[in-house]
Amino acid sequence: MSSKFSSDERQLTAAALAAKHAGAASAAIRYRFIARTGEGEDAPPMARVLRGSGGRGGATRLKLYISLLWLARGRDEPVFAYPAQQLATLLGLPAPESAGARRVQEAFRWLEKEGFVALDRRPGDATRVHLLDDAGSGNRYQDPGPLAKPHTKRSAKEREQHFYVRLPSKLWTEGWVAELSGAAIAMYLAALHEERGRAGETIWISPRIGYERYDLSDETRNKGLRELVDYDLLYLQRLPVPQTSFDERYRARNAYRIPPNGLSRTTRTRHGGLDDLFDPS
Repeated sequence: MSSKFSSDERQLTAAALAAKHAGAASAAIRYRFIARTGEGEDAPPMARVLRGSGGRGGATRLKLYISLLWLARGRDEPVFAYPAQQLATLLGLPAPESAGARRVQEAFRWLEKEGFVALDRRPGDATRVHLLDDAGSGNRYQDPGPLAKPHTKRSAKEREQHFYVRLPSKLWTEGWVAELSGAAIAMYLAALHEERGRAGETIWISPRIGYERYDLSDETRNKGLRELVDYDLLYLQRLPVPQTSFDERYRARNAYRIPPNGLSRTTRTRHGGLDDLFDPS
C-alpha cells in the first residue's frame, strides 16, 4: 500500500469502496443496542462496547461493530472476510498495516468474548467474521428492517424489539468515523434515538437520562455533546426551564437539534489508485 497517500485519503477511498459493497445508504442500529428498553436492565450494548474492560479500546470496538452493522444491511448471511488492515483503514486508524490492524484484532477478540461476533480463524487466510445479535446474546444476527414492519404473525411488542435508527453512510464516506471520538459517536446515536425519526425535533439529554437510559457517564456525555456541537453535527439551544415555584431566577437547559444532512461535508476530491484498500473479495 503506497505511503504517498495520506491517512485521510486512504480512509475516504476505503469507505467509498465499502459503500459500493454495502449497497446501503445507512446502518440500521436497533434502539435496544443504544438504550435500555426498561427500568432495572443491565447496561445497554453500546455502553458495554464503549466501556469494555477498563475502558481501553472502546472507541475502536464501537466504530468497528457499527461498521459491521452497516456492511451487513440487507445481507442474508452477514459473514465477512476482510483483513484487519482493510478494516483499520476503513476506520481511519493510524498505521493500519501494523498498529491499526492489531487494534482491530484486539477489538474482535473482545467482541467475540462478549457474544457480538463469532470468529472463524483460518491459517494463512483472513479470519471470517460472523456478525451476531446486537444485543450481545450470541444468537444469529437478523436485519431489523423486515422484523420491524407490521406482520400478522408478529405482535407490536415483538416488533418493538427491532425498531432502529438510521445512521447515514456518510459517517464513513465523509470521514467522520475517523474524526469523531467514541464518546461523540455514542452521543450521536443517543441523539438519533431521542429524535426517533422526528426530523428537526428538539431534544435534550440530561445527566439523569444519560445515565438511566444510556448508562453513560457525565464525562462521556459532556465530551460527546461538546464535540458534536463544535463540529455542527448538533445545534445547541438554551431553552428556559418551566418554573414550578415562586423562584423568579431564570433557569435554562441545553437542548439540541440534529441538522438535516448533518453528516454531509463540502465535496472532497477522491483519489484513484487505492482500490486495494477495501477489496470485498
